[in-house]
Amino acid sequence: MLRSYFKMSWRTLLKNKVSSLINISGLTLGLTTSILILLVVLNEFKYDQFHNNLPAIHLLMKHQKTNEGISTGWSTAGPMAEALRTEFPEVKYAARVAQFDEQQVVVNNKISYESGIYADPDLFKIMTFPSLTGDVVSVLESHSAIAITREMAKKLFAGEDPIGKTIVFNRHHSLTVGAVIENIPDHSTVKFGMVIPFALFENENDWLKKWDDNRIMTWMQLQPSADVPSFNHKITELLQTRSNDKTVSQFAYPLERLYLYGSFSNGHPDGGRITAVRMLIGFGVFMLLVACINFMNMATAQSEHRAREVGVRKVLGASRKWIIYQFLNESFMMTFLSLFTALALTVLIIPSFNTLTHSNIHFDFTSLPIGLWTLGIGIVTALLAGSYPSLFLSRFVPARVLKGRMVNGKGGGLRRALVTFQFVISVFFLIGTIVMYAQFDHVRNRPMGYEQSNLVAIHLDSTLAAKFSYLKTEVLKIPNVRSATGASNNVLYSGGAVTGMDWPGKRPGEELSVVVADVEYDWSKTMGISIVQGRDFDPAFASDVTGCILNESAVAQMGLQNPIGSMVGGHPVIGVARNFVYNNPFGKIAPMAVYLNPTRMTHLYLRIQNNNQWRHTLDRIEKIAKQVSPDFPFSFSFTKEEYEHHFHEISDTSLMISIFGGMTIFISCLGLFGLSGFVAERRSKEMSIRKVFGASMLRVLVSLSQDFLRPVLIALLMVIPASFFIAQWALSNVSYAVPLSWWMFASGGVMILVISIVIVLYHGWRTAQESPAVRLKNE
Repeated sequence: MLRSYFKMSWRTLLKNKVSSLINISGLTLGLTTSILILLVVLNEFKYDQFHNNLPAIHLLMKHQKTNEGISTGWSTAGPMAEALRTEFPEVKYAARVAQFDEQQVVVNNKISYESGIYADPDLFKIMTFPSLTGDVVSVLESHSAIAITREMAKKLFAGEDPIGKTIVFNRHHSLTVGAVIENIPDHSTVKFGMVIPFALFENENDWLKKWDDNRIMTWMQLQPSADVPSFNHKITELLQTRSNDKTVSQFAYPLERLYLYGSFSNGHPDGGRITAVRMLIGFGVFMLLVACINFMNMATAQSEHRAREVGVRKVLGASRKWIIYQFLNESFMMTFLSLFTALALTVLIIPSFNTLTHSNIHFDFTSLPIGLWTLGIGIVTALLAGSYPSLFLSRFVPARVLKGRMVNGKGGGLRRALVTFQFVISVFFLIGTIVMYAQFDHVRNRPMGYEQSNLVAIHLDSTLAAKFSYLKTEVLKIPNVRSATGASNNVLYSGGAVTGMDWPGKRPGEELSVVVADVEYDWSKTMGISIVQGRDFDPAFASDVTGCILNESAVAQMGLQNPIGSMVGGHPVIGVARNFVYNNPFGKIAPMAVYLNPTRMTHLYLRIQNNNQWRHTLDRIEKIAKQVSPDFPFSFSFTKEEYEHHFHEISDTSLMISIFGGMTIFISCLGLFGLSGFVAERRSKEMSIRKVFGASMLRVLVSLSQDFLRPVLIALLMVIPASFFIAQWALSNVSYAVPLSWWMFASGGVMILVISIVIVLYHGWRTAQESPAVRLKNE
């Protein structure tokens, strides 16, 4: 019997080619998108799952109260790790970590510039980074050893055994390779190519002894019995006592939540990447719903054609249960045909999808979780798509349907409700995409507070930094260089923050987290930053080496009425700079203090002429740099282009959501196309009779269109007000939010309405053009 049901299902599929093609196309697109979303979501949830002690691993984080609320970050004080190890029984291990970028590495007289971390030995007791050879913990307990990853070993030693070989790090340290670590997984929060004992970093940076200087990360493994809330209270008390700062608090944040739930607003978790993950899951679920609704609509719309078949089956003895099985069998056959097509399509799409969205997903056919999820999606889709049609069609009474009596209203009302629901989802996704892109464009075009165009950043090694004055003097001799300055940080990612500053009018217990940066002369001129009060650093004033420049945010939060000449943190204020955007382009501009310190330059900034000689200008600068540091690989970046890279991750997520939203709209319109075509065919005799009685072409078109356009209009009336309030709520947590405008909501609604009108009128026009004689010749 089952075999005959499969045969009947196959024949039905071939008999109704148009509706089958529309159903399979819609289901294939829905399943393909859902599988892609599944792979993206599973990849997101894989982050840091490889650590053996994951539930016990925590990052030490800090809340800092300011005049504008509570800021949260991971930068901690240097002495904290030792205090955690010795004074708190809740802590099993604690490790300090500091990152370094593009430091000189010499192996067999070959020079390269590599990135990595300084770390305490406990880091490799806390986290699971397996060693291929050697003991990483022993390496980090030494002051003269280094551990590298397998990939780094291949790069530096070209296949030779690196153990016992010497690496000269940053010109001053000869380190022996003591261990080779397996390559770090892509889905790891902590990433590195080489690990250097933290003791070396500690010996070169006295600020690590201060309790009010926060620039490093501290990782912990807590004991299984640790009471985390109590522990947080105790470490906060310790920090407040040692730093004499009552506005700061500390807490242990689990690594297993850091990647997805690592965003904070005013001291409270406010989501993070999990927001995008939830949106993607929502897209996947609703897209499958839309595809299933298409299937239901097409199946119930064909009820008149299938009614006689059901009647005959029941007369011949078929029970309702077996008729339900038959229709579910058709649903499963169509769904799994679509699923196999979707799997093939997914495999073909993944390379382009990865390139377009900078993702790194792949379909592993041997993965049990992926296989089970994919099978589950197929089964749920088949049941959902086939449930209502099978129940609806199997209840027909043979005596009625075989006499040609059908109650059309029962299926029509539900179809209209389902079409309305489809377009509610589609309009909502379209408006959401428009608002999202408007917010993205709003931030991208945010006034920066400085001039990005023609601003070139050149990274300096220690040799170039030591001869910065000579380098600047020589560069300024090049005709196309208008001005030059130096900075201790990249202007886009300005460095660590300090607390404990004093200022006039500071209240007892009041603290402010201030970002600090060191610069050189001509800073405001070269960067294009306006000095709104006072002046920039000037060689004519020898006392400027003790002065500082504050940004407007610092002045406002300190409440300085007359900032020029005020003593802030022991330094006289000589100028106030207009606020400029750094670190987080979506957030508020944090307080900043800028100091004159030519000995700490890591970047040379140049303002060059806007002409076609820029390449020649940079070639001349490279020659000057090579004279000073021949081995250093000269590299430069245009600040404007580098700022655009800041948006890659955001734009990738936005693009992903837009693609999936577009697919949802396409599937809805595909369903409307098939349904309107079927109904237009069914009503063709009615339209012919209307024409015979004198109805105009316009009247026929209106009569055909109104049944389909009414659900679309209802969807617009429902969604547009709701989407406005939802968008308002979503943007309320964004510091630099785009003002909502009527066009964001109207344009989405109009777009969907126009597409729907075109689809319905296409079928209406075809029906209205037919000659009544052809349709009525058999009547």
